[in-house]
Amino acid sequence: MRINRLLSFLVVLLFTAIVMVGAFGTSWNTVSELPQNPADQSNIESIGMLIFTHYVVPFEVLSIVLLASLIGAIYLAKGEGNR
Repeated sequence: MRINRLLSFLVVLLFTAIVMVGAFGTSWNTVSELPQNPADQSNIESIGMLIFTHYVVPFEVLSIVLLASLIGAIYLAKGEGNR
């Protein structure tokens, strides 16, 4: 039981460290720094290029976090009566 608590504490600590490094160690671009294309005022193509080139790692981490939250929501919605 004590080993499980220690392991879970280490996992939480590691996750928190990764989030902090990601949040404070990233140079965030502002809207004025995004590449502008006068033909496409919505700038969707440029944002897509940035997501899949420069920001691919945060994009993948976010997809894993969203998948975990989706699985957790399904587990919670299932409830105790269906087991």
